[in-house]
Amino acid sequence: MTSTPARTLTTGLAAALAATALWGFTFLGPAAVAPVNVYALVVGRYTVFGMVSLTVLLVHRRRLRALGTRQVLAALHLGIVGYIGFYLLLSLSSKSAGSVLAATLTGLIPLLVAVVSNAMEKVLPWRRLVLPITLTSAGLLLVNSGGAPGRTATGHGLAAGVLLGFLASAAWSYFVVVNHRLLRRSPRPVGNSLWTACIGLGAFAGSLLLVPVARSVRGVSPFSGTATLVPFLLWCVAIAILGSWCATWFWNIASRRLPATVMGPVIAMEAVFGAAFNLLWQHRSPTSHELWGGLLVVAGVLLGSALFHRAGPGRPQPDRPAARRPDALTTRQGTGGPRRDPRQP
Repeated sequence: MTSTPARTLTTGLAAALAATALWGFTFLGPAAVAPVNVYALVVGRYTVFGMVSLTVLLVHRRRLRALGTRQVLAALHLGIVGYIGFYLLLSLSSKSAGSVLAATLTGLIPLLVAVVSNAMEKVLPWRRLVLPITLTSAGLLLVNSGGAPGRTATGHGLAAGVLLGFLASAAWSYFVVVNHRLLRRSPRPVGNSLWTACIGLGAFAGSLLLVPVARSVRGVSPFSGTATLVPFLLWCVAIAILGSWCATWFWNIASRRLPATVMGPVIAMEAVFGAAFNLLWQHRSPTSHELWGGLLVVAGVLLGSALFHRAGPGRPQPDRPAARRPDALTTRQGTGGPRRDPRQP
């Protein structure tokens, strides 16, 4: 039985919010394992993600063969670009121009996703997207500006940081849009766990590029002692299972049910959830910037979802009846069969 558009929207929105909440949980990782090198945490996280993914692929190896090489490679490259590419570019941006500027530039993600997706799907008139995108972007700016001050760069460092931050936002936007299109337009049904596992294996493969970086960057080694290693491993497992596997699994559910136009504003909730988790970790109340910024993001998400629902997602357009030619034969069902037009000779 096919679900109604309203139920599809509700399920997709709930799955998207669950994914962004779990992604927001990963924001605790660097603070939880400090002073361990953050790149070591990334490698550890995606190693666990890759092990879980490989186990799932081995269990479903017959379905993996049926999926086809092209689809598998597509999912693998999404894991590399969306997870490793985004994180690496954002880290380099933060190093060049400061953490505040790098985090603020992630506010471009909802804008990029909404604009590109609406250009492809044409779900809503452009004028209706202005308000939800504005609310979401302004909220993200407030949330990020209310955090701890980061180093401010000038000159070439600032220009490089802005460029890298934009590329990071483009990488994550690419993941959202392309993942959505691949799932919605796949020539054969794709199991959610199988697709998540392919993405996870790609993320693991990409994380291997960070091993030399993790070894060269300053910081305490996770193998320096038991007191450091045990919490490090526990956080790697927790973030990999919740923030990588489960988050991706929920996001794929949302990608099947929501247009990417709506997923743009929703993904901004990741920053809100991340800020909320950090507030709990630090045992403090939000600043005015964080509070009002979070409320603006939530308002933008709700408004975007309401506009999409009003537009009628998933409702098939009725086919227009073909125009009758004057000389066409007409058929009266149950009353004598075909009847010729009286004007015909």
